[in-house]
Amino acid sequence: MRNVNRGKLVAWLLVLLTIASVAVSRRLHLSGDLTALFPSDTEGAALARFVRVFGGADVGLVLLEGEDAREVDIAEHAIQTAFAQASIHTLSASPNVQPIDPTAAWRFAGPLAREKLARALTADGMRERLRETRALLLAPGSASVSEWIERDPLRLAQIPWETREDFAAGVSANASGSFAANEGKARLVVISSHASAMDGQSARDIVTTVEHLLDGVRAKHSSVRVSLTGGHAIAAATETMVRRDLIVSGVLSTIFSAFVFLVLFRRARALVAVFPPLLLGTLWTTAIAVVAYPSLSAIAVAFTAVVVGVGVDTGVHVYAALLDGRRRGLSPELAKQFARRATWRPTLTAALVAGLAFGSLTLSDVAAMRQLGALSGLGEVLTAVAILLITPEIGARLERGTPPPPLTLGGRWADIVSRPTFARGVLAVAFLATVASGLFAAPQAGEAVVALRPKALEPLKTYDRIYRMFGGGPGQWVVMSSNANADIARHRADLVAEGLELAKYRGDIEGFDALSHFLPSDETARARIHERDLVLTAASGTRLKEALASEGFDPAMFDSAVQVFAHPSSETSTNDVADETAIGWLRRRHVGVDGASTLAVSFVRPGLDAASKERVRAMIREIDPAAVVTGYGRLEDSLRGAMTHDLPRILVFAFVVVFIALARLVKRPVHIAIALFSLTVSLAIVFLSMRALNVRFHIYDALVLPVLLGITLDEVLFLLHAATSARGEDEGALVNAMRRETPLVATTALTTAAGFGALIISNFDGLRDLGIVGAVGSIAGLVAALVVVPAGLALVEMREQ
Repeated sequence: MRNVNRGKLVAWLLVLLTIASVAVSRRLHLSGDLTALFPSDTEGAALARFVRVFGGADVGLVLLEGEDAREVDIAEHAIQTAFAQASIHTLSASPNVQPIDPTAAWRFAGPLAREKLARALTADGMRERLRETRALLLAPGSASVSEWIERDPLRLAQIPWETREDFAAGVSANASGSFAANEGKARLVVISSHASAMDGQSARDIVTTVEHLLDGVRAKHSSVRVSLTGGHAIAAATETMVRRDLIVSGVLSTIFSAFVFLVLFRRARALVAVFPPLLLGTLWTTAIAVVAYPSLSAIAVAFTAVVVGVGVDTGVHVYAALLDGRRRGLSPELAKQFARRATWRPTLTAALVAGLAFGSLTLSDVAAMRQLGALSGLGEVLTAVAILLITPEIGARLERGTPPPPLTLGGRWADIVSRPTFARGVLAVAFLATVASGLFAAPQAGEAVVALRPKALEPLKTYDRIYRMFGGGPGQWVVMSSNANADIARHRADLVAEGLELAKYRGDIEGFDALSHFLPSDETARARIHERDLVLTAASGTRLKEALASEGFDPAMFDSAVQVFAHPSSETSTNDVADETAIGWLRRRHVGVDGASTLAVSFVRPGLDAASKERVRAMIREIDPAAVVTGYGRLEDSLRGAMTHDLPRILVFAFVVVFIALARLVKRPVHIAIALFSLTVSLAIVFLSMRALNVRFHIYDALVLPVLLGITLDEVLFLLHAATSARGEDEGALVNAMRRETPLVATTALTTAAGFGALIISNFDGLRDLGIVGAVGSIAGLVAALVVVPAGLALVEMREQ
């Protein structure tokens, strides 16, 4: 009676826990924020900080492409009109801050332009500029510029903008200031938005609104291709991708695992007993994920597919023990109790070891990998508990009839591998393969940034087309200067920008965009005005009159220009810019607030030469020692460093966990050695397979390797347990034990591979690579166990006889 009451209590607790989990799991939030995929080192943390602070100011871009420039122009006008009616601010051309007062030009001039301005105030420089002015006035249509020339005959206000200016990730305006390329067949509309790309709902809302407006234009101008990109579009598309990967991989993992289970276990009704508690444990894990994490990252969504695939292991052994109890003549009720007694210790131990192996990922510097490790490890243990509690109950009701005969598989293979000569050869080959993999096929770092930024996302494809046509590129650096005082932070960024201008002139970088040229800090403006006052003396007006006369101009007509030199502009403040203007948007793109600090950033497009890159980094350190250089281009090295840092310590942790488990479960040192060698061989097979398939490792798939030690230990342990339990029964005890256990370990390994394999259909590159390595590793673990364990045991038995 006490057992009945206890059973009912457990059943009610499971029901209540499941209902609560369903309610909580509905609040699962999938993140489009990729910052969880960054390492937590200086550069990764700086890039994450930049993304958080400047997410709302990230540029939104609408790309129009067509074969007819006129049709593209009409479509652009239609988009501008639709956006204006919807109160969406856009930038149709490069920001224009060219001053009316020519003496204010110094405020916006970098070092090269200031040199040119100083040259223009010399006697020779004035005459040279005036000759160019005469040519301009003699050109057709010059009447429109005559008034401007009267105020500024030397065209000083034009000098800071005589070179092409970049802004918005390298997008450049043409000579007229508009964003057009390919002879007008490609155009850009830049969207200015206050909505944060880091706020999933805000990003979705603005993308939905913009896409609705663009659909109207697409319908009327079908010959023009209209594409949306930018931070908001990427965030919304990433969240959609993550949601799709979570659902599809979870469903496929269940289907694949069930199919493999049916093929190998050959007991269809067992699915009814194994998979409901398996899915229940996954549901519990999902509920915990909702409570533990505000949002689930693109990598962490793999936990559902992984938990389903790995969790089947416990179900296979529990149900097999139930059938074994029935074959021994036990009633369904007693067989149920027998199954729990026979399997709870090894299955929970195996689940705990696998869970700790997954848990080793919490040592990673990457937050997303920590999420994946914690959830997969917890899910492994919870599914094992759910199966131990529920599967025997269901199985006892399903297995009231005559039990099927025992599954047998691989007897001939075990017989061959167990022969001493063959066993020695197999182990020698395995040892040589392991050494070769360590010397020639160790993990090679791949392009982690490619895995970080999914190539399948349409907004990223649109960015690539923009870069090809308008200039710029995705490998830019972000140089961050910060200070509690906003003007100091901006001034330091201005100094960095001036250094970058000289670096561009020398050819060390391809380009950069900064706020310094359009909206310098007050401190920078004062310094530039002071420099102007050193060259703009009282004699400048007299010198201008002489130059005008010598070049055939009437000095009296330019009296206002001469007077300006006598009373130069002293304005330095830049705080009266409205947010809704182009300059206001540009300020939001380059200046942000993070708590008590102001961040001022410049964007650099480095060259390909390593020496040039190092010179630029050294220059930035010299100008602003506190500045941080980060960005996706720099993140590549950071991710490689994180892999180099994380992989060894996580591998060591996983090996320690495995060794402790072996020491407790396997008493004989020689058997521990066989198990460890089997696990090492499985890693060697993975390395060789990845090299043969030309798959490079990055931090997201390389960190699966330590996890494989805990997962594949299951197969090794059960093969060792079966062989040692049968020891001494008869002459063919080892072969018979292998025949009985091979179908079970094959089922557990291949269902795990199926779970990982479901991730291969993911759109996210990093998740797909993780699935490939996990699937290959699970199969490699099975192959190593079926080769090393019987061969090793055969040699041990031979020596002991």
